[in-house]
Amino acid sequence: MATQDIYEIWNKDGSGVLSEEPLILTACKEGKLGTVLSYPGGAIYKTIFTYLSGKPDEAFLAENPDVIYNTRLVCMSSEWEENIRKLPIKFILRRELMAPLCAESKKEMRALPEGYSISSFTEEIFEAHPFDHGRGYADYQDFSEKATGAVVLFDGKVVSASSSFLTFEDHVELDVFTDEEHRGKGLADHCVYEMIRQSHSKGLTVHWDAQNPMSAKMAISHGFVPQAEYAVYWLEK
Repeated sequence: MATQDIYEIWNKDGSGVLSEEPLILTACKEGKLGTVLSYPGGAIYKTIFTYLSGKPDEAFLAENPDVIYNTRLVCMSSEWEENIRKLPIKFILRRELMAPLCAESKKEMRALPEGYSISSFTEEIFEAHPFDHGRGYADYQDFSEKATGAVVLFDGKVVSASSSFLTFEDHVELDVFTDEEHRGKGLADHCVYEMIRQSHSKGLTVHWDAQNPMSAKMAISHGFVPQAEYAVYWLEK
């Protein structure tokens, strides 16, 4: 799961607690995504990540022994982090949460390399779900109404894409990916630029949670401001 070319390893001795609430967690709390396991003094929110809030409860963990294993754990309190660090950690990843952006991109874009073209999500592109984009929406109409996104094409094939994988009220969570063979050409920047432009025109605020330095650098170049860095724990029995 944790490969150096995709993820960044957390190598700090200090706290990795996430002090800000990401959009995914907000949506989960409101019952729009994932599941909530509540107990006296805290709660566990299971979505793409598993967010640990409040204080750990030994009785609850004894009844649910597998709830914190083989899942990406994010500690929202120092009590939970202290507890997790006593357990068998396989690895710790670093992420950087950006402050939400409600504006157009500030990046000055160069032309795409020869042979590449950019497109919004058409129904055909949506149905193909390039790099799994769009799977969080019921259908193309749902995506068109609630989401934004763009792709770069080469020889008719989608080689880079940026879109919202989650919409909650007037907020969207950004996802971006480029085919390995086409990286280093600025394709993702064009997709992100267009997605942000579409989002701004629809009055949507964009959220970005960077999983590595390259992602964080790209976010900053488009006008995002770093808000909080945090650790993601992976435990195995």
